Amino acid sequence: MIGSAPRARGFTLIEVLIAATILFAALTVISESYRTSMQSARRAETVVRMLTPLPMIVSNIQAALRANPLERAAGEGEMLGVRYQFKAATQRFEPPAARFDPDRSDFTNYPNRYRLYDVTLVLALGAQRREFVYQELAWQSPARP
Repeated sequence: MIGSAPRARGFTLIEVLIAATILFAALTVISESYRTSMQSARRAETVVRMLTPLPMIVSNIQAALRANPLERAAGEGEMLGVRYQFKAATQRFEPPAARFDPDRSDFTNYPNRYRLYDVTLVLALGAQRREFVYQELAWQSPARP
C-alpha cells in the first residue's frame, strides 16, 4: 500500500466559529433572563414592603371614620416606613331599616345613622406610589333619651 497522508484530527475553523456563536447566543439569553428576573424581584420586594402595613393602615382609617363620622374626612400618617394619605367622602347617609312595633301596630322609623364612605388611599414608599379606592362603613351612636 502506498503511503497515505495521515488525516488531521481536531475541529475545523468553521466548526469552532459555529460552536462559539451558539455559546455566545446562549450566554446572552441567560444573562438577559437573569437581569430581567433581578428587576422583577426588586419590584416585587418594593410592592411587598409597601403593602405589608396596608391592613394596619386601613384599620386606622376605619377607626378614625368610626370615631367621628363626618361628611368628609382626610388624614395622613406613616407606618413601617410607608407614608399614606386618605380622603373619605360620604356616598350615602342612611337610617337603619324601619322596624315593626307590634304594640303600636306601626313601623318605627329611625333617623339617619349609617355613613358609607368612598375612601381614596395613597401609599408612598420612596418614589413608588400606589392608589387604592374602597368603601368604608361608619355609624353614629344612637341618641340617648
